[in-house]
Amino acid sequence: MAAALLLVAGCRSQTRTPERTRTTPFVFQALNLRQQDAQGRLLWRVKSPEARYDLSRHLAQARQLRGEIHTNGQLIYLLQATHGTVINDGQVIQLEGDVRIQRLGGDPVTIRAARMRWYPNQQRIELDRRAEATNLQLLLQADRATLLLAQDRLQLRGRPQLQRRAQGTHGASTWSLRVKDLDWSPGSGQLDARGPVIVTDPTSKVAPSTLQASGVTGNSIQRRLLLQAPVRLAVPERQAWLQGEQMTMDLTRNSLSSALPFQAAVGGLRISGQGFAVAFDQQLVTLPRGCRLLQRDATLEAGSCRWNWQSERIQADGGVVLKRKVPQQITLADRLSGRLGANGLVVLSAPGSKVRSSLRLRPLSAPGPSPEPAIRP
Repeated sequence: MAAALLLVAGCRSQTRTPERTRTTPFVFQALNLRQQDAQGRLLWRVKSPEARYDLSRHLAQARQLRGEIHTNGQLIYLLQATHGTVINDGQVIQLEGDVRIQRLGGDPVTIRAARMRWYPNQQRIELDRRAEATNLQLLLQADRATLLLAQDRLQLRGRPQLQRRAQGTHGASTWSLRVKDLDWSPGSGQLDARGPVIVTDPTSKVAPSTLQASGVTGNSIQRRLLLQAPVRLAVPERQAWLQGEQMTMDLTRNSLSSALPFQAAVGGLRISGQGFAVAFDQQLVTLPRGCRLLQRDATLEAGSCRWNWQSERIQADGGVVLKRKVPQQITLADRLSGRLGANGLVVLSAPGSKVRSSLRLRPLSAPGPSPEPAIRP
């Protein structure tokens, strides 16, 4: 490696005396270091328009460093840094200033840090001072990180967090996911994180919504994350919560869903079902199977339900059964629609649809008026 440095054209060191030559760094018009594998394929290369080389210390200092990293003869990473220090003729390369690494491919990734230490023989890059990685939809940050080139894995340690990057001007989610540690493969997109997992949405005006899980797996290329059970979502602004088993976050659709049973509440309304889907951009909750609403003295069961939390409209479809305790009444319908009130109570009706009700009245001698029904047709 030292011989390669000495052969670079444009050496401008001063040579007044042999002793002066040993202590004065060589100044080169260009730096070009490279290493090949046993088959003669390029492993890596670094270039600089100017470098100072200290022969006695085997150390080169370069500016505007540019580099390439290859795997099996294929260019995978491009790197750049404002300043670079090549230690022991390439055993360690320290990159500082505006340091960034770009992984090429169909889902390009940019990795940044204020400082990196690259160990070419170990195929490892250590990142510290605000390490981060970004692709089209994700931003990953941590106090420090390690890029394992042979394994194509980025290990984030020290308060790692993941954010969904805003897309366009249509109010994309700005939630932030914090974990204990996180491993990510930029090439395959595979992502694994150990909990506790805490997801927050700071856009709430009163108190931030939070989602907690025991762990996260998923794939950044497929734009999906799987939250491991138990999972609980709390929305203090609406006095609402939801808890269940494994849930899926779809980053493209900005949604949260599950095919497993769950429990939820909004104010005084209790909700359960066999799976759900929350479309945040549409402000819509869908219960596709086994919808059940319970409040005060009434229960509603239906094949499916939909709730828009902006308009507060609720719609129940398919074999709707509404039961009230006082008075004892059962109403059957194909569809009931209504609105969720501020206290979490629902008023339902069936405009343009046929309903069938059976009502059991108390004897006239029964004392006391009947209370106002919570859910009424």
